[in-house]
Amino acid sequence: MTDPINTNFDESGAPPIGGDTMNKRLDCEHLDQMTDNWTDYQRPSFATALLRFFGNVFVDIFNAIFG
Repeated sequence: MTDPINTNFDESGAPPIGGDTMNKRLDCEHLDQMTDNWTDYQRPSFATALLRFFGNVFVDIFNAIFG
């Protein structure tokens, strides 16, 4: 005995992964226009990162000696 509720389904097979039926190709000639460029404006300069690194090393050595 069949279920009368589930009689309206397509038996042609599963849809492709992602649900997209069109075959889209990657446009390699205009790849830079297809992707978004993300710039971090809050990134510290190299000198700031270097000073933070050596400052942390100094603090760790100071705490190891006097702590």
